[in-house]
Amino acid sequence: MRRMKTTKGDRHHRSSEGARRTSRKTKAHRRHHDHVAMRVLGGRMDRELFERVLAAAQRLDLDAPWAEVSSLVLPILRRVRHPYPPDARPMHVFVPPGVWTGFGIDFGPAFTHVTAKQVDRWGIDQATLLGTSLENLRALTVVEPPRVERIHPEGVETIAIQGRGWGSALILVPDVLRPILGERPRLLLAPVRNTLVALPDDVDPDLAFRMWEAIAEGCHDELDLNLLRWTGATVVTDGDGVQGLPN
Repeated sequence: MRRMKTTKGDRHHRSSEGARRTSRKTKAHRRHHDHVAMRVLGGRMDRELFERVLAAAQRLDLDAPWAEVSSLVLPILRRVRHPYPPDARPMHVFVPPGVWTGFGIDFGPAFTHVTAKQVDRWGIDQATLLGTSLENLRALTVVEPPRVERIHPEGVETIAIQGRGWGSALILVPDVLRPILGERPRLLLAPVRNTLVALPDDVDPDLAFRMWEAIAEGCHDELDLNLLRWTGATVVTDGDGVQGLPN
């Protein structure tokens, strides 16, 4: 196998200011075992986790046909930094409510990113890839419900939603969010892949920015997207109010 793997246990978070992003650097360590190459981003990987990822990766056939891997594909939102060589560059598509998303083959403790070459080999179009990944995400939330915490940092009502590697991608399935967020409009932060945060619609923008910073600071998987809003029924781009996902 030749693709690089991303573990799903990376937690916590930061903001979408380009100048700040470019000043931060990504640390990387490489491990090799036979034909598996793995890069650990953002720090050292626990030895036990590494062995689990390695064992699962060795069982994964990246050349398998679409029929065999389709049930394992999930949407994973685009990060700020993608330190991949050209031949392993993840494929991304621009989707409602106005975000870039990639795709990963879920093999348990980690994802392997889907590339344009794989999609060509599978003989499917982007609509099929996206639709399948969203249905898989919906099904996963039934088997493995997202962790929801209601907290009050600085006295602000906050809903923190987490899912291992896919918590942020719940913005793509508003029907899953509706029972959690209810009908009240909210500001949404998706600073890193594991985490989605809902704040009051009238929250102080400075507090929202500082919260993003606190979550994403130092994390390799800070996401490349702007603030979003929950309308009470769907997710839209902040200030847009129209360009939401269908219910």
